[in-house]
Amino acid sequence: MKKVLFATSALVLSAGFASAEVAVSGDGRMGMIYDGNDVQFASRARVLFTLTGESDAGLSFGAKFRVDQENYKADPYRSAARGSAGQIWISGTYGKLSMGDVVSASEAAIGDLYEVGYTDGAVAFDSEEISYLTADGNNLGQGPAVLYEYGINGFTFYASATDGSDRSWGSVTFGDNTEDEDALSNKVAYSLAAKYEVDNYNVGLGFGKHGDAKEIVLGAEGKFDQFSVKGVYAHYKDRSAVDAFAAITGKNPITNAAGANVTGDYNFKSTIGLSGAYQADALLVKAFWRQDKFTTDVVGLSNEKYNSYGIGADYDLGGGATLAGGIIDTDYLQDTVADLGIKFKF
Repeated sequence: MKKVLFATSALVLSAGFASAEVAVSGDGRMGMIYDGNDVQFASRARVLFTLTGESDAGLSFGAKFRVDQENYKADPYRSAARGSAGQIWISGTYGKLSMGDVVSASEAAIGDLYEVGYTDGAVAFDSEEISYLTADGNNLGQGPAVLYEYGINGFTFYASATDGSDRSWGSVTFGDNTEDEDALSNKVAYSLAAKYEVDNYNVGLGFGKHGDAKEIVLGAEGKFDQFSVKGVYAHYKDRSAVDAFAAITGKNPITNAAGANVTGDYNFKSTIGLSGAYQADALLVKAFWRQDKFTTDVVGLSNEKYNSYGIGADYDLGGGATLAGGIIDTDYLQDTVADLGIKFKF
């Protein structure tokens, strides 16, 4: 993989930075997906800017964003220009502070299950991704986030929070319509977590809260020669299944199952997942299983378990190109889906 560097000597001389640079990289893919009914072509190309620098005192700082995330006029609620996409950070002796579209403390410590396939699971609602209560796609109504990390003697501690408003500061105008600052406000979410890592093993524990909803997440991972395995368990309290289901699939389970006018609780109770991988030279085989549990006292609905399974393989072609494919079966979809193609890193 090659990266293009732009010299910033003029900036260095004028601003007094010890060093500064801008790296341009990117990714792309071309292939096919099977959505359970039809085979479709699927391709994309993206450019990533990574900006880094260091002050005379040794303070490191940087930022990164994709080209499609820059222009807030194209998508006012998801743009690097307004802090709701991309991220920026500063780090030194006392840890690293990041702001923007960053993951929560829980996710930073534990992460997700292993991705499979050409689309890295996107063909099936990213079924390998743990549905954390805050940040990383689930922070609708929470706004941009801040994440702090500090490591010492094998331990890494994390803390994160959102600003409670799913919009950037200032007003945004759509033609003749102007949204005011309070239109999409919500409660601040926060998360605390810790991870311990030694040799090829790590274990993490995280806690998150958004309004009345809470989560406790435990994860562990181990690597043994060519094998690696990872397990995650998340327990939720007072987390609406409607919100969780919508975050995962974009659909409302209560409306779909029993109509819009229902009373009672329908809660997302827990997630348990396991994934494994095997590396043999250029070949990497990966698989995962995940189960989400929903409980309810709504008349006409019953407690449910949603299972997701996936298996896939990557073959490194060298030079940043990888042949990849996968098959995923999930209860969130009616049919088994699959993908196959070539991924590129530039």
